[in-house]
Amino acid sequence: MLCDKCGQNEATVKFVQIENNMKTELHLCRDCAQGYTGFTPGFNLQQLLSSMFQSAGLGQKVAPSVAAKRCPICGRSIADIQKTGRIGCSSCYEIFREELNPVLRRLHGSGSHTGKVPARAFPKVHVERQMEELRRRLEECVRLEKYEEAAKYRDELRLLQKQLAGGEAQ
Repeated sequence: MLCDKCGQNEATVKFVQIENNMKTELHLCRDCAQGYTGFTPGFNLQQLLSSMFQSAGLGQKVAPSVAAKRCPICGRSIADIQKTGRIGCSSCYEIFREELNPVLRRLHGSGSHTGKVPARAFPKVHVERQMEELRRRLEECVRLEKYEEAAKYRDELRLLQKQLAGGEAQ
């Protein structure tokens, strides 16, 4: 699919805005996406992320040991991330976990990914999510004193645990 703005390059970024139950999509190439400010006039992602760092306490001076820490893959520091609102690479999430978790929780409601994961590509993640759901259902059944149904969920959970431990889901 070609870029909706320049019409020449392959679109690699998709922006979606839902407003008043109306969905608007915009497909942009990398170059056009870098200069794109969003659907809302005046919206600036960098300012939004920087303000989220500020409200999570990351806009304050950080300890020298944290300030000196850099990602071994991309070379970014926490100050770079605060300034630009951009995380350099996937390694940054691990290196700056303690600093980023409050911001990620505020943005996404969780410190870990809870979105869609292709079942074929990541069977272990799929099984772990099934187990989380079974645990939730099991707890609910016990709370409501539905013990027969709870036993069914317990058995399914044990089966998945064995499957995961045996390496079948990896």
